[in-house]
Amino acid sequence: MADASLVTLAVPVPGTSDLVVEAAAGQNADRVRGLVLPDTTLAAKVYGSGETITTDDWNTDPRTEHDTAPPPHGAGLPRPPRHPRTHTRRTPGLRSSRPAFADAVVAMIAGFANHAALALEIAEHRRDAEQLLLLVDRDRIARDLHDLAIQRLFAGGLTLQSVLTRYADRPQASERVERVVDDLDETIKIIRSTIYALGRRGTDGDTGLRTRLVAETGRASAVLGFSAALRMTGLLDTLVADDIADQLIAVLREALTHTARHAHATTVNVTAEATATHLRLRISDDGRGIDPTRTRRSGLTNLHTRATELGGTLTLTPRRPTGTTLEWTVPLSAGKD
Repeated sequence: MADASLVTLAVPVPGTSDLVVEAAAGQNADRVRGLVLPDTTLAAKVYGSGETITTDDWNTDPRTEHDTAPPPHGAGLPRPPRHPRTHTRRTPGLRSSRPAFADAVVAMIAGFANHAALALEIAEHRRDAEQLLLLVDRDRIARDLHDLAIQRLFAGGLTLQSVLTRYADRPQASERVERVVDDLDETIKIIRSTIYALGRRGTDGDTGLRTRLVAETGRASAVLGFSAALRMTGLLDTLVADDIADQLIAVLREALTHTARHAHATTVNVTAEATATHLRLRISDDGRGIDPTRTRRSGLTNLHTRATELGGTLTLTPRRPTGTTLEWTVPLSAGKD
């Protein structure tokens, strides 16, 4: 309705000041979908201020100096939702070689953004209510485990210990009873640790894979000398188990460090993608490529080992015209425990 070339919807990454483009439609939509927008971009500044900003030309506007998305080619309108609690940012716009959006179009887009904000806030309240019910249910389970299961196991162990004296002349039977008592003690310890885990789960800070990817890529800018472009697609926080997520972060850290030391690159693109069956990490740079004279590559060997231990693969291919593309792929189970 706005006759825009591209429209994107970005949401914040929990625990950071960055945004990620969750949805995009129009020209270059595949290029920007999943792209992380650092807090230096115009979109993040709009989200932080809560004010609508228009620009006549994305190419020449100094406020878009650090932008990596949307692709600059015309007039643009980053539009935040009006409701302060909703974490969204709509960006209709980018009309090549055309004048800026008319006031009527801006008002229409503002209305759409506010409706989207309201819908997302309702969904957020619903998730909060479901989370509260889940926590209440976990508390009930923890109480039942403590008051019923542990007490019964403890009483059973005391009963067995009380009859040990009756088997003093039968060492084999006495030994078997002692083993059962020891097993009951171990079971009680396991249940207590489970109760503790039930109480802790959901109270820790956000440590989702998306947040960790943004943080790790941000830290790498210190050794790279510039910010790497990050794109995240798929249900990374839902489908990827914690042990695989730990391996992915380790691979990303080692690969970016290796790139900083040897590639002499000026741009690095990181893509993390989760599908129903696989987790894929792709890192490409525009550096000098792989040196064929180097035979010792301990860093790459570590990445390969991390992949094979999870049943995955590591590939390293030249990038045209210069540079290297590293792709680390591992299979995923049907869901995350």
